[in-house]
Amino acid sequence: MKIMDDNLGSIEKEYSATKVRLEKELKEIKAGYELKLEKLAKEKEEK
Repeated sequence: MKIMDDNLGSIEKEYSATKVRLEKELKEIKAGYELKLEKLAKEKEEK
């Protein structure tokens, strides 16, 4: 039972770390996308 608990704890730690990393990456991607949209909107207004 102890080994199973240790393995589960290890998996939960890895899951949490991966979740945090992916959330950060997703925020960065969204920010970049929004920046591109704003830039395109400005370019369109200038024309």
